[in-house]
Amino acid sequence: MTEQSIPRVPLPTMRAAVADDAQPIVDLRDDLARWITAGGIRQWDEGDLSPTEVGDGIARGEWHVAEVDRRVAACVRLVWSDAEFWGDDDAPAGYVHGLMVDRAHAGHGWGRAMVEWCVDRTRDAGYDVIRLDTAAHNPTLVAYYRSLGFDPVRETDLPARFGRDMRVVLFERAV
Repeated sequence: MTEQSIPRVPLPTMRAAVADDAQPIVDLRDDLARWITAGGIRQWDEGDLSPTEVGDGIARGEWHVAEVDRRVAACVRLVWSDAEFWGDDDAPAGYVHGLMVDRAHAGHGWGRAMVEWCVDRTRDAGYDVIRLDTAAHNPTLVAYYRSLGFDPVRETDLPARFGRDMRVVLFERAV
């Protein structure tokens, strides 16, 4: 069955992540890192995120999850500044990171639904721009974000803490 023939399933209700969600978020990220790498794209590496790092973000209210059968099936991190990727241009906006959907639920439009969920939260917070980034060498995600109405702003180097040489495309969209 191709992704185009998979019936659409509405995104489960998003909720704020809690401490017990840290490891499932890390596990989902590691699963997706392995899947992306197997497809020939090195964008995320297994172990890029630690449960402590995710737990700290959860404590700040940044991570949000959707569950299926009491398991994290999708998640996203939404923050209000991002100097690490945007440098001096980290203007007040919604910044999307860690947009992930378990491959078992791929093709249902959940990525798009989570982006729109982030757009609504960004607008509710009083901001008129939402931003995100992706690996410049990942043509699938570059095209995907363009299809969601994001415009590329520029390319920059991946922050040094990730320990690899990679360019990322910074995107933004009015909300």
